[in-house]
Amino acid sequence: MTYREKYFQLTKLENKYLNKTAIKTLLQDDGDFKDFVELIKHFDEEIKDNDRIEANIEKLTSGVPLQYVVGYAYFVNSNYIVNKDVLIPRQETEQLAVSTLTYIIKYFGKDPKIKIVDIGTGSGILGIYLKEYLTKSHVICTDISSNCLEIAKKNADKHHVKIDFRQGDMLEPILDENDISVIISNPPYIKDSSTVDEHTLKYEPHLALFANPTTKFYEEILTSIDKQLLNDKHFLIAFEIGEDMEEELTNLLESKYQGIMYRFEKDIYNKTRFLYIVKNEELTNALN
Repeated sequence: MTYREKYFQLTKLENKYLNKTAIKTLLQDDGDFKDFVELIKHFDEEIKDNDRIEANIEKLTSGVPLQYVVGYAYFVNSNYIVNKDVLIPRQETEQLAVSTLTYIIKYFGKDPKIKIVDIGTGSGILGIYLKEYLTKSHVICTDISSNCLEIAKKNADKHHVKIDFRQGDMLEPILDENDISVIISNPPYIKDSSTVDEHTLKYEPHLALFANPTTKFYEEILTSIDKQLLNDKHFLIAFEIGEDMEEELTNLLESKYQGIMYRFEKDIYNKTRFLYIVKNEELTNALN
C-alpha cells in the first residue's frame, strides 16, 4: 500500500482522535519525512510498516496523545523527544522562549557570554532553544526528575548543543553558582484537577502540572535566590504563569521585593501568562 492509498483510507475513518493532523503525522513518522510537503513528494511510494501505523492508531483512539504515540513534539519549528515523563510543549511556552531570547539579545547582545539557568527543565526545550541561538552562553538545566533529565540529555544531543544538566529540587543544584544573568522557568502552577482537561490529566505527568498554592514554586525560587547567585549589574528572570496569577504574584513581589522592577505580559489569546523580573532601569527600558 502506498502513502497515498493509506492517507485516503485513514481520512475515511477520521474522528476526534484520528484527525488529519494525526494522519499526516503518522505517515510522516513512518517515512521519517520532515513535513507534509516531503510526504507528498513520496506519496506513491510503499509505506514501510503498516503494522506499526495500525498499532499507533489503536493507541491514538484509546486517548494517548499524538506526541506520546510518535515520541516527539514540535517546539518553535524544531523536533523534540517526549514521553510520559515530560509535558507536551504548549504554544505559551514557545512564546516564553521566543520573547526571552528577544529580550536577552536586546539587552545583553547578539551572542553574549552569560550564564543562563532553566529551572525544572522537563524535556529541556527552553534551555536547549536558548543555547542554540546563544552559543557562547553557559546554560544550566535542572530538574528533580532523573527521567526528565534523561529525555533532556537526548534532546540536547539531537540538537547538537552542550548543556550543563543537574539533578535536584528547584535552586538546589545551582547554590554554588554566581554571576547568573538569566533564570527562566515554567514551573507547576495548577492548583487542582478541576481546571485540567481529561486528556492531560490522564496522560501527562502530575509532578509538572500541580502546585498548591499556585504560587508555591515561584515563591520558592524568588525567596531562595541569594544575591550572590545573580549578576551584580543586571539580570532577567522569566516565568510562564497561570492566567489568573497576576494579583497573587504582584502581592508576593510587593511584599518581599519592594522596589524590584517587574512586568506581566499577555499571550496571543490576551491572557496574562508571563512574568519578567529585572534588576535595573537599563534592562527595563530594553523590555519596552
